[in-house]
Amino acid sequence: MTSPKVSSLALALLGLLGTVTIWPNDFVQDDQAILERNDRVHSLSDPARFFTESYWPEPYNPALYRPLASLGYATQWTLGGGSPWTFRVVSIGLLILTAVALYRLARRFVPDPVAWLTAALFIVHPVHVEAVAAGVNQSELMVGLLALLAVHGYLSHREAPKRWFAPRLFGLFLVALMFKESAAMILLLVVAAELLLVGDSSPLRGRLASLRPTLLGMALAVALFAAIRGAALGGNLLGTFVAEALEGQPLGGRALIMLGVVPHWFRLLVWPSHLRADYSPMEIDPAPGWGLPQTAGALVLAAWLLVLAISWRRAPVLAFGMIWAAVTLAPVSNLLVPTGIVLAERTLFVPSVGFMLGLGGTFAIVWDRSGNGRWRGALTAVAATLILLGVARSTSRFTVWRDTETYWRQAMIDAPRSYRARQANAQLLFARGDRAAGEREFRRAAALYPKAWAGYFGHANRLRLAGMCHDAAIFYDRVLIVEPGSAAARAGMIACLLYDARYREASERAAEGARVAASDGQARLFRRFQAIADSAAAAQAPARTVQLTVRPSDSLP
Repeated sequence: MTSPKVSSLALALLGLLGTVTIWPNDFVQDDQAILERNDRVHSLSDPARFFTESYWPEPYNPALYRPLASLGYATQWTLGGGSPWTFRVVSIGLLILTAVALYRLARRFVPDPVAWLTAALFIVHPVHVEAVAAGVNQSELMVGLLALLAVHGYLSHREAPKRWFAPRLFGLFLVALMFKESAAMILLLVVAAELLLVGDSSPLRGRLASLRPTLLGMALAVALFAAIRGAALGGNLLGTFVAEALEGQPLGGRALIMLGVVPHWFRLLVWPSHLRADYSPMEIDPAPGWGLPQTAGALVLAAWLLVLAISWRRAPVLAFGMIWAAVTLAPVSNLLVPTGIVLAERTLFVPSVGFMLGLGGTFAIVWDRSGNGRWRGALTAVAATLILLGVARSTSRFTVWRDTETYWRQAMIDAPRSYRARQANAQLLFARGDRAAGEREFRRAAALYPKAWAGYFGHANRLRLAGMCHDAAIFYDRVLIVEPGSAAARAGMIACLLYDARYREASERAAEGARVAASDGQARLFRRFQAIADSAAAAQAPARTVQLTVRPSDSLP
């Protein structure tokens, strides 16, 4: 039997092999906003500020609270001088540590070779690419690692009570919460571990009573975190925005939409051959009605319940893995509160731990019952083939994150029905000076999902900056039809109307903006715009002599 140290080293080498193509990658997607252009994480001069501020920098909505994640970014930026390499080293290190922690947990319940194969399949799983490729997704990696450590520590404590265990678990849990709010689910994982993995034949009531101090300590950590978070964010409980498909949807509508996402979760965990950078409409149909995706989702859930019921007593490791996956998917299910995503591959990192534990539990049944070297050899061969396929797919997928243009160009191929991918491609075309192609892409994005007013807004800004104010005003008007409270679109519209000497219309639009303004400051601004328009009309100023400098606020998604 191979020693755990050698097995862990083999996992580390496998992790390095599966991520070998990540090193040339630049900052892409949210890394640009939160790391590259965020001055707050470029210095460690005032680390305490991360505990009193929002995770997202201005001008984004002050939401999400992840102070330890921000502190980690600042540390990595400082140590590496702003190089992406530092973030790659840390992300790969966290992936390897999580796989080793999974191996240590699995080998408590399944044969050592099966535990290693389980962790090996985990470390090369292609769905993890997004979580590892972007530095800002290190919170996902940290929560997965800390969740495994918490469950493993709890099981060790149940076998041989440890001194000061409760304070240590309290601290670990609070640290996990400071990396990402969804770590709250670790409390439920500890309960599931007690019910399924603890070999205790005493009455359930007594076991739950002994668990009570642990749960109370963890609940105290949640309450403390909520109080600190509330003080820092002013009580904001939601994220920066709500995903387009979920806007205005009640609980029933969100449940139908997410039921259609269940087959995507299952596919990505079981056979992630096709990965996407974006799952915005219309890659996932936002229509809250019953259709084929909902039927498929209902069948997957029914199968999950059936297997869980069968395995609860007969295969507790399999059952625990299924519970782990379900519990960790709950925060991104959009049932409690709508979030900014319907589906993102990075959010499957922690659930995949449960999927792999369940797979390991299944492998262990075959391993134990076969009793035949031939069958065990066949199982090992199948797992080895899957590991090689995982390495090949992961290394090819990491190249997609090379730079922004590569990322969105591949998104157009992987998700041709995503309006957001077409919006991003349009802006890249404009940046290269290909105005005609950029306009075509903006129109295609709007045709795919007309409710996505951001596409109209981005197109209008491009036209206005190109001096094509007559056409820009048309698209600003479309934005205001869909989103009448958009002050940025209204300001752009007024700037165009003034530029074209349409002063009466500009005055009317400004007066309307003052009436619907979200704040006194906005109202004063629009009244000033109205005064400018009225003065220009009185002076009969020629076209193109009255210009407002309005900074475009659109950016790559």
